[in-house]
Amino acid sequence: MKALDYSLAAAKASELARVLEAVFSRSPIGVAVIDADGYFRQINPAYCALYGYTEQEMIGRSFTMVFPEDRRELTLKRHQRFLFEGAELRGEFDVVRRDGSHLSVITESVRLPGEDGRPLRLVYVVDITERRRAEDALRQSEQVYRTLFETVPQGVVYHGLDGRVLRANPAAQRILGRTLDELQGRAHGSRGWNVIRPDGSPLPEAERPAWRTLKTGEPVRGEQMGIVVPGRGVTWIEVTTIPVLQDGRLFEVYACFEDVTDRLALSRELAKRASTDFLTGLANRRSLSEHLLFQWEQTRCHDEHRCAVLSVDIDFFKHVNDSHGHAVGDQVLKAVAAIMTGQVRSSDLVCRHGGEEFMLVLPDARLEDAVALAERLRATVESHTIRVDGTELAVTISIGVSTVSVRDTAPELVLARADDALYDAKRAGRNRVSVRDVARG
Repeated sequence: MKALDYSLAAAKASELARVLEAVFSRSPIGVAVIDADGYFRQINPAYCALYGYTEQEMIGRSFTMVFPEDRRELTLKRHQRFLFEGAELRGEFDVVRRDGSHLSVITESVRLPGEDGRPLRLVYVVDITERRRAEDALRQSEQVYRTLFETVPQGVVYHGLDGRVLRANPAAQRILGRTLDELQGRAHGSRGWNVIRPDGSPLPEAERPAWRTLKTGEPVRGEQMGIVVPGRGVTWIEVTTIPVLQDGRLFEVYACFEDVTDRLALSRELAKRASTDFLTGLANRRSLSEHLLFQWEQTRCHDEHRCAVLSVDIDFFKHVNDSHGHAVGDQVLKAVAAIMTGQVRSSDLVCRHGGEEFMLVLPDARLEDAVALAERLRATVESHTIRVDGTELAVTISIGVSTVSVRDTAPELVLARADDALYDAKRAGRNRVSVRDVARG
């Protein structure tokens, strides 16, 4: 069994050596092999020419020599994380030539086994400023093109002048959930492609990145869109499209994209947690501050703009917690929150301000509208029986009402007035609505 394993390993090593030899001997783009400590082990002529050094000047030195001094330590750490932790290492970088001039390059890295058991990094480097020459050279070097095209983890698709897919790499097929046969000859606007914007609305064919590059001849960078993948739902991708020129004319469009579905889901979840109260699902104090600041600024800029604020507190809530426990108290909070969200408009903001206190921001609402809503909320809560684990509870709320005024020097002033009105309602016996407005004092 060990002999068989050794034979397989030897065969793989031999095949790898042949691929590397082809890449190094024919590649018109920069290729280098870097060891785990960050030192150059092999460099092809194109790599040396790119940076203006001879092979002798680079072999045995740290690859960070081509980076700005303040980026070298971080770059070495990223190199080692790629080799030993599986981190990603690709993208656009700022590098320095021997003569001190700066270049922007795109790199792609492949992890290789080393003879001493420590991994090596095979890195491809392309000067972005000479993309046309690099892409022409890639077409002339079939082996290098195939190596890059087949190994990069991003989806790569070439579109013809009619928008149809000419070539698609394995990563593109995986991300889009379609085979090469299913992709070739089809445009993103053809039947079966369901593409949406980040807000969920349909993305018309003419507004998609590849079509815009075909129309304008200009690149489109870092645009996000969703594609409905058969059997998988919506996959979100981040797309960059680049025009490929031939003899100065647009020849085809190169599209590169990556699956950002998980990243977007995490980002949205974090944003939701940052702006949402974990118990009730309502907006939290941060959301309240941001929303009220916007309404306050609108009021100061537009005389006709109106906005009202309600401060709501559950009466004798401490008694609920003391008598029935905090678990029941939590259910009461959730029930009152649900009543309020069911009574307001979609444009209104309901948030938990803390404890048993809630705040409502009502855009485009006059004082009388806000008072009417407050009375409906109070009456609805009063008439509602909350059932928790066989226990029936009846609670009431007190509400303070105010409006945003052009005379407010800060949005916090309207919150203070609404709170003062709330305490007026409590002092008057609770289960009632009280108003404090600039005009009323």
